[in-house]
Amino acid sequence: MSTMSVNRITNVNANSPAIQVHGFLVEERLLNAREVAAKLGVSERFIRDHTTRRWPRIPGVKLGKLVRYRVCDVDLFMAELHNHASSQRSPYRV
Repeated sequence: MSTMSVNRITNVNANSPAIQVHGFLVEERLLNAREVAAKLGVSERFIRDHTTRRWPRIPGVKLGKLVRYRVCDVDLFMAELHNHASSQRSPYRV
């Protein structure tokens, strides 16, 4: 293991879960529907609705009866909406 890898590992909080992505150790905390709704500026009902539909869908992680969300999945959801043609403004609109 290189010293660069060791530095990456030591920067992670010992109390938080971490995952390894492309050789990097990334700290990840799962969000609940209320936190995701606050982050996106929408209602919790909107988040729960978009967890169960086909598209656009926010992938959820089921933990028993609970559903939690990865920050990276929420960010990807927003990026997909931004890149979708219907969410962009028409250049012919005044």
